[in-house]
Amino acid sequence: MKNFIAFDFETANSNRHSICSVGMVFVEDRKIVDSVYQLIDPEEPFDEFNIGIHGISPKDVKDAPTFDVFYETIKEKIENKLMIAHYLAFDGYALRDNLERYDVEPCFNQFLCTYQLSKKLMLGQLSYSLKTLCQHFEIDLIRHHNALDDAKACADLMLSLMDEYELVDLNSIYLKTFIRPGEISKEKYRSSLVSKGSKLDLRTVEVAADANTNNAFYGKNVVFTGKLNVFTRIEAAQLVASRGGHPQNGLNKQTNFIILGNFEDVMIKGTKSSKLEKAEKMISAGKELEILAEEDFLKML
Repeated sequence: MKNFIAFDFETANSNRHSICSVGMVFVEDRKIVDSVYQLIDPEEPFDEFNIGIHGISPKDVKDAPTFDVFYETIKEKIENKLMIAHYLAFDGYALRDNLERYDVEPCFNQFLCTYQLSKKLMLGQLSYSLKTLCQHFEIDLIRHHNALDDAKACADLMLSLMDEYELVDLNSIYLKTFIRPGEISKEKYRSSLVSKGSKLDLRTVEVAADANTNNAFYGKNVVFTGKLNVFTRIEAAQLVASRGGHPQNGLNKQTNFIILGNFEDVMIKGTKSSKLEKAEKMISAGKELEILAEEDFLKML
């Protein structure tokens, strides 16, 4: 996921198909390498409210191309690329509605939304607006609601999220957020999906085939319980898998280790999880199962 296109639209009025400007920023190998800004003739009246937001008026787009003309000029450059917007629920449908309006066959693209990603990854924020998130990551957003500046801010935000939360590909995004990319093609349009009721399945983490056989976790089945302090549960599971271990969702006869988060708190307050209680019963019954505090787990890695 080193390459993507961040994009943003501004509209002349409340209709999503009334695009009056486009901003696109092209990222390759995690670096911004190119950008496109284009005024668009929406062939619709402008609302004073929208003019007040982005400052574009009818006279500015008098000689500008319509969206279908612009799209044909950019189509080859964006084809098969991952496209990212902040609040895809607007920009994605604005793209779809414009293509349908002009009966233009779209090229294939997948979509992600930095608004959705931020809400799933950055819990407890008071706001997930582009401006607020840019302030959080110290990203320059000079002219908010200028399509190009917003697209650049979106690109920088995505790169910050990738660095902060180790988002290396679409699979790691799904494992950490349960977000699946949207897509557009000549057959359909679908926005990015958040599976709210999904449960983290550690069994989907790929186990390294070339791991060191001398590692303590090589070939072992590992379960986690409680809140880890150093890593998230999925990150810890990925570490186990990189050592040739097999992360599990729950305890069974094959489990070799159970990793305990908040070890001291659990031992002092006696707030044992059902997994820990089950593990203790299994050990009492003769099962060879080792309970590890997070600190010991990290040392063994």
